[in-house]
Amino acid sequence: VASTSAEWLTTDPAAGGPETNASGAILTVKFSANTSGDRTGSFVLESRNTTSPAYDVSQNGAFSATIDGVLYNGSSSAVFADNTLKAFSTAYDYTFNVTVNNAISGDKLSIASKTSGTAVTIKTQPGGTSLATNHSFVISVPASTLTTEPESVFDIMADGNRIGGFTVKQAKKPSISVATATIIGGTSTPVSGTFTASVWDIKSTGYVTSNNTTLTIADPSTNGTFAVNMKPSFLNTDADLSATITLVGVNGNLGTCSIAQNKVVYAFNPTSVSIVSAGGSSSVTVTSSNAGTISSGMTATSSQTWCAATVSGNIITLKITENTGNASRNATVYVTYRNSRSQTISITQEARWSVTIGGVQWAKYNLDNPRQASGGATFAKKLPSECTGTREESHGKLYQWNYNVGWNSTGNSPSGATPSGSWQSGYSSSSSWSSNPCPDGFRLPDNTEYLNLINECNATYYNGGADWGPSNCGYVTLTDKNNSDNKLEFPAVGYRNESGGTLGGSGKDGNYWASNRYSSDRAYYFNVYHNSVYVGNSSKRLGRSLRCIRQ
Repeated sequence: VASTSAEWLTTDPAAGGPETNASGAILTVKFSANTSGDRTGSFVLESRNTTSPAYDVSQNGAFSATIDGVLYNGSSSAVFADNTLKAFSTAYDYTFNVTVNNAISGDKLSIASKTSGTAVTIKTQPGGTSLATNHSFVISVPASTLTTEPESVFDIMADGNRIGGFTVKQAKKPSISVATATIIGGTSTPVSGTFTASVWDIKSTGYVTSNNTTLTIADPSTNGTFAVNMKPSFLNTDADLSATITLVGVNGNLGTCSIAQNKVVYAFNPTSVSIVSAGGSSSVTVTSSNAGTISSGMTATSSQTWCAATVSGNIITLKITENTGNASRNATVYVTYRNSRSQTISITQEARWSVTIGGVQWAKYNLDNPRQASGGATFAKKLPSECTGTREESHGKLYQWNYNVGWNSTGNSPSGATPSGSWQSGYSSSSSWSSNPCPDGFRLPDNTEYLNLINECNATYYNGGADWGPSNCGYVTLTDKNNSDNKLEFPAVGYRNESGGTLGGSGKDGNYWASNRYSSDRAYYFNVYHNSVYVGNSSKRLGRSLRCIRQ
């Protein structure tokens, strides 16, 4: 029989004698589990009143395993605390370093999963036959596919006994988005955004970034929210903006989304406005190709006080005062909608003395005093349509070609020369009018410019061309074919004959010198008659009217 010195040490069989086989007796010594420190004991064999020497037995204290650290990606430290690995959303193998309190061979250790259906797998078990207190094993955690953080529980086993354990918590599948992908116009209100990610999976700071220095990130929070600052306003010359918003993880980018901010794209109808010198109203319709229907909220700004711009819905109304100056004037108007300024609309108002036809700015009135006269050049005081009878206030004076002396338009003989002078019996052989008689900023047109004027206009004859004469001076109205508001009136003043300057064609024939000659003794002129307008040539000695154009 065998007897032991401790309760935790037993033999089998405990009494009646050992089993036998061909080699002799077999005695099984059993150890109960040790939940305390190392311990020793002994047993003896008794047979036929003879007791054997004591056989000493020792048993190690309770086995335990401690995880000293976890590495991923070869050498980087993973997030491991409270016996839980917080795995990243990217797929990695994780190496666990384990210390046991008593030396044991690796082949006596094993890792066992206690969670059914887990995607986390054991890649390698501890191994080796040498006794050691340090061991390692590897588990594989796949890339995240869920918006939850599933947990998997594992036991560390020694010879079938649990000596420790750990938990693997998987990160959420990361994503990021903004509430609005495209903003039209300027705004001071940031665009909100959200992201999904486990806290340990994202970078500790700067975890939401923008690659645009204007569309910057505001108020990021690890609870999954952020905002993108927008450009408050746009000029027409500003570029559209776009940004890539990135969710940055511990190990690189976890996701991106895009945001854009575009200026409003405007279209105007008409694209420019031309107003006569008397002023008036005009309207411009504004539409947008990317901001939808404009029904309210648009404003208009004018560069000049004489051009007032107001808005109703998508219509700009322009109210323009009379231009009393001798020069045309220009203004620009722009609109602002959604804090986005438009391109400008060009507003042109003709001078009191001029109207633009075919790109040429024509004086409305005949030349009266020439440029070299005392007090400077002046125009006639009225248009023919503003007069009756002889319409003398619309006549201006009559001039021989290339002589800056103006003669009266009524009375048989030339008189009232301005400046003083005498009627020329000869002529100027010059090829062009050598000294400009027109006011500053004006000059005489050539024959081609008169021909172009005829082609650009429709002609209307006062009173149907009937009853033109000295007591009822006729006139022709030329109306721009492309803009009926642009008109010129040419009175049929008549002419002064080359011999002595006597008056001819008064009230029924209008003749206007061009600045260039036809030949040494002849020059081009523009003629209006009761049923025609044309360009011809005649003797330079004749006295004719002058009409000026802007230089």
